[in-house]
Amino acid sequence: MADKKGTYYITTPIYYPSSNLHIGHTYCTVMADAMARFKRLSGYDVRFLTGTDEHGQKIQTIAEEKGVSPQEYVDGVVSGIKDLWATMEISYDDFIRTTEDRHVQRVQAIFNKMYEKGDIYKGEYEGLYCTPCESFWTESQLVDGCCPDCGRPVQKAKEEAYFFKLSKYEDQLIDLLENTDFLEPESRRNEMLGFIRQGLDDLCI
Repeated sequence: MADKKGTYYITTPIYYPSSNLHIGHTYCTVMADAMARFKRLSGYDVRFLTGTDEHGQKIQTIAEEKGVSPQEYVDGVVSGIKDLWATMEISYDDFIRTTEDRHVQRVQAIFNKMYEKGDIYKGEYEGLYCTPCESFWTESQLVDGCCPDCGRPVQKAKEEAYFFKLSKYEDQLIDLLENTDFLEPESRRNEMLGFIRQGLDDLCI
C-alpha cells in the first residue's frame, strides 16, 4: 500500500427516488466507484458518498396514488437501490438519506447559521412550474411552451419561498475564480466568470 497522500472526497448526485433507478444512475455511480477505488489504491484516505433526496411533491403524489405514506414509499425504492449497489459491488462508505435525523439536523444548523448572518430571507417565487420535474422555468427556457427537461406542459405558479442572497457574494466569487486555482480547467473557470459577470440573482432555496 502506498503512503497516505491525504484525504479524498467523492460523491454521486443524491438521487431522487420517485421510482427505481435506471442505467444512467448506474453509469454515474460506477464512474464514481472507479475513481474512489483508484484513489484508495493510490494511497488516499477516501470517503465515497451516495444516497437519496427523499423530499418533494412528486414523491408525495406517487405515495398517495399507491395508498402508502411517502416514507413507506421511499423506503421500498431505497431498499432496491441498495440491493442494486450490492449487486454492482459499489464500494461506497456512506449512504445518506435526506429523511434521516442526522441529515435533517445538519441542514437545520446550516440554514439557521445563514439566516442569522442575514443571507436568507423570505419572499415570493413566481414562474412557470413543471410538477413532475419540480422545477420552475422562464418563458425563454421552455421548448414549444413545455418543460425543457421532460416535454410536459407547465403551469403558472406562485409560492412563498426562502431565498439565499447569492448576489451579495458576486465580487467574492469573481475574486476567488480570478486569483486562485479553485476551479479547473481554465476553460471552465472562464465560463463561470462570464456567467457571474452577467449578474447573479438571489437563489430560491
